[in-house]
Amino acid sequence: MLDFINKLITEYEDILVMTGIISGIVFVVSLVAMPFLLGKIPVDYFTQSHQCKNNCNFVVATIKNLIGLVLLLAGIIMLVTPGQGIISILLGLFLMEFPGKRKLELKLIGNDATFQAINWLRSKAGVPPLER
Repeated sequence: MLDFINKLITEYEDILVMTGIISGIVFVVSLVAMPFLLGKIPVDYFTQSHQCKNNCNFVVATIKNLIGLVLLLAGIIMLVTPGQGIISILLGLFLMEFPGKRKLELKLIGNDATFQAINWLRSKAGVPPLER
């Protein structure tokens, strides 16, 4: 069994090295970008209704959904590689528009550990904490 694992590691060494390099880059980018992106969330986001109605531009909504999807997928990947997976998933969900989004957001932000982590990252960006 050990020989089999050794053979796999030597056979896929290039792929493993590339995965490690990409994980490191994603980790550094997430450390730099997360406080900035979380700082863009309005302070009263969870106290008022910030739903996209008919006045939203289709192009802007599509771009937000694509960025949210990328962050969601990156967050899922970062759950098993270095990076801030949970925060990336939350940020991706906050950007996307889908049925039941508001209810999910309020449930997620209701967790004190998540709320404190988001506010801590917002403080690193120099913006005031979120209100609940």
